[in-house]
Amino acid sequence: MGRHGAGRHRLHVLRAVVDLTLPGAGHPGHRPDPQLPVRRDQARATRLDREPMTGSRATPTMDAPPLLDIENLAVGFRTGTEDASMPLQGVNLRVPRSSRMSLVGESGSGKSLTAAAVIGMLPEGAEILRGSIRLDGEELLGASKRRLRDLRGPQIAIMFQNPRASLNPVLTVGGQIAEVIRTHSDAGRRDSHLRAIDLLDQMGVPDARRRAGDYVHQYSGGMAQRAALAMALSCQPDLLIADEPTTGLDATLQQQVLELVVEQVTDRGASLLLITHDIAIARQTCERTAVMYAGRVMESGPTASVTSSPANPYTTALLRAFATVDEGRMYAIPGTVPTLLDPLVECPFASRCPEVGEECRDGVPELRTIADREVACVKA
Repeated sequence: MGRHGAGRHRLHVLRAVVDLTLPGAGHPGHRPDPQLPVRRDQARATRLDREPMTGSRATPTMDAPPLLDIENLAVGFRTGTEDASMPLQGVNLRVPRSSRMSLVGESGSGKSLTAAAVIGMLPEGAEILRGSIRLDGEELLGASKRRLRDLRGPQIAIMFQNPRASLNPVLTVGGQIAEVIRTHSDAGRRDSHLRAIDLLDQMGVPDARRRAGDYVHQYSGGMAQRAALAMALSCQPDLLIADEPTTGLDATLQQQVLELVVEQVTDRGASLLLITHDIAIARQTCERTAVMYAGRVMESGPTASVTSSPANPYTTALLRAFATVDEGRMYAIPGTVPTLLDPLVECPFASRCPEVGEECRDGVPELRTIADREVACVKA
């Protein structure tokens, strides 16, 4: 099993999420993924200027109760000594029904840990310190393991960064999808197998009937991610969490996978929580965006507004960093991220913010509604 066997994607745990001979020359696993044509105007556009992907449904309203409601979530790690870290220090996030929302931030900001808390799969040593996570009005914190297993699949599912680490290497791809379907329905072996083939076909896996009998190591990176999406959507979840789903893919394959995720989620009327460090991907795929830094949400609102007229200085700095990369230059935000060994006592961005004032150091700013968004900044 290598390093993945002892990592966070343990197989016996992963089966609950949706509850080796290498191929020789000429095997389909060595063939390149089919490349869809990229429009010339898209190829010329910078990443921040790409046209957003659209769906057929209306823009979600924040007046209705959200599908996912996270309030004041704090997560800590205990090491067996007096030292402990608090990577999440009061996360507030709402995902509307039938919507696409991105959670954007630098590596280490707490995005993936937030997702792990939502699905009840925190890494070893982590614990919930306070807060609330409600899915369709049901409180998940304190729910039994059995109840969480029942929710994974029909109501919530996740795509991990590395599909090869999340798919069982000793089971066929089609067999794994069929097993998930049988676990959460009364489908028999034949029906679940046919549905697995149909799902792979819907996700664009060529020759799906034959490829369903292959193992994940026989899939290319792009095809493995399509298979992971098929498994995640196999039970028609209300919410799909996609954790950096294009990691390791080239630009063309990234575009194809993102378009596929948006299309499939939209067609099913589901909600998407897309975790990414790339604000350009958020702008292209999601109607709403939450910007995360040092374990807290700094700004949240319509993606077009957040990325065109940011209200939090951290969002401004993040956008500047991506814009200079597109221009062939490199901009780094000055300073360092807080260590988060202790509870925050001031704005987490205060030590790096060009607009910092004395009021910024007088407590941790909470999200407050300003026009069409929520902003955690006393100067906004």
